[in-house]
Amino acid sequence: MQLYPWKGPFRARVQPPGDKSITHRAVLLSAMTVGDTEIFDPLDSLDTRASVNLVQSLGVELRESTTNRWVLRSPGYDNLKEPDDVVSCANSGTTMRLATGLLAGLNGLVILTGDNSLRERPMARVIDPLRALGVSITGRGGGRAPMAIRGGSHRGGQVTLAVASAQVKSALLLAGLTASEPLTIEENLPTRDHTERFLQAMGADLSREGTRITVKPGRLEAYPVAVPGDPSSAAFWAALAAIVPDSELVIEHVSLNPGRIGFYQVLERMGASIEYSVTQPKPDPVGDIVVRWSPLKGTTVSASQVPGLIDELPLVALLGAFAQGTTEVRGAAELRFKESDRIASTVANLNQLGVRIEEFPDGFAIMGKQTLQGGLVDAGGDHRIAMMLAVAAAAGTGAVDLIGTEAIAISYPQFFSDYLSWASV
Repeated sequence: MQLYPWKGPFRARVQPPGDKSITHRAVLLSAMTVGDTEIFDPLDSLDTRASVNLVQSLGVELRESTTNRWVLRSPGYDNLKEPDDVVSCANSGTTMRLATGLLAGLNGLVILTGDNSLRERPMARVIDPLRALGVSITGRGGGRAPMAIRGGSHRGGQVTLAVASAQVKSALLLAGLTASEPLTIEENLPTRDHTERFLQAMGADLSREGTRITVKPGRLEAYPVAVPGDPSSAAFWAALAAIVPDSELVIEHVSLNPGRIGFYQVLERMGASIEYSVTQPKPDPVGDIVVRWSPLKGTTVSASQVPGLIDELPLVALLGAFAQGTTEVRGAAELRFKESDRIASTVANLNQLGVRIEEFPDGFAIMGKQTLQGGLVDAGGDHRIAMMLAVAAAAGTGAVDLIGTEAIAISYPQFFSDYLSWASV
C-alpha cells in the first residue's frame, strides 16, 4: 500500500473501536457463569473472535452477534464440555494464555494451538506457574504451543510472577477460582487490572494489598459488560495529533483505566497537551481524552513504566523522531516476544525512513529532531507496527510503500477506512 503525507493540522473527534483487552475478558469469563452474558459494543476482530471460538468449543452458545451486542450463554462451568477437536487461538496470545487458567479446573483434555506466529511465542511463563499449582499442562519444547491441558483438581498457595504480565496474572487468577484453596499472586511490577475489576464485579472474593493479589475459589455471576473504546487503538491518532503542528484530537468514550494510559502520560511528559474527563468511574473508569499539539522534547521510559504502555512503545520511538533531544526506552525486552520482534522491526523500519535510532537488547534510543523521508517498509505481519508506520507516513515528507497491512484486522479492522477518511479532509 502506498501512503502519502497528510497536509495541514489533524483535527478530529474519534470513537475508537471497542477495547480488545476488555472484550477478551468478557468473552472468556462468560464461560465461568451460568446463563447469559451481554457484551455491548465489543471489538469484533480476528483476535477477539478467537476467544469466542474457544468458549464455543467448550459449550458456550453465541446467542446473538450484532455490531453493538453479543450475547453468550453458558451452561455453567461444571457443565462445560471437552472440545471435539484441537482449538485454534489464531494469532491471539491473550486467548491462549488466559485459556490455560480457564481450563485448569475443567475435567477433560484441551489442546490449544495457533498460527505460525503464536506457536513461536513464549508460553513457559504461564505453563510453569500453573504446574506449580498442580495443573497438568505441557507445551511443545516445554514452552511453545501447541499446549495440552488436562484440567481437574489443583491447589492454591502462593506464586511469584517472574515476568510482569497481565496475561499471566489473569490466567492464574482464573485458575484460582477453581483451586482447592485461596491463591495469592505476587507481582514484581504492577500490570493492568482489568481482570481483577471484572472478577470483583462478578462476585469473586478477591483482595489486593500492594503487589499481592489473593483470590478465593468460587463461581462467578453473569455481568453485563459495556466495552469502552480502546486507548491502545486511539494511541495512533493521539501520536499523529502530537507530531503534526496545530492539531487537536478528541478521543471519546475510551477506557481510562490507570494501567492503560501510560502512553498518554508519556505524551504529556514530552510536552503535548493532554486533558482527561471521566464520565463513568466504575467498574472501570471511562471518559474522554483531548490531545493538542505542542513542541515535543525527548524523554526516557524505564522498566517500571513499560507494563503500562508495552503495546505503544513503537509509537514512542516515532514520537522521539519529532522531539527535541534524545528519547530512550529501556527494560522492554518483552517487545521481542510479540507478534514480531518489535524492537528490531521498529528500528529497521524507522531507519529505512531516515530516522537515527540505536537498537539495544531491551529497547532503543532515538535522536531527534528529524524529518521522516519516504521509502519501503515492512510491518512483518504485526498490526501495531503496521499502524505505527501508517502514522509515520502521514507525518513524513515523502511517499511510503507499506507492506503487511493485512495484520491490522487483528485489533482495528476499520483502521484504514478511518485513516483515509481523515486524510482526505
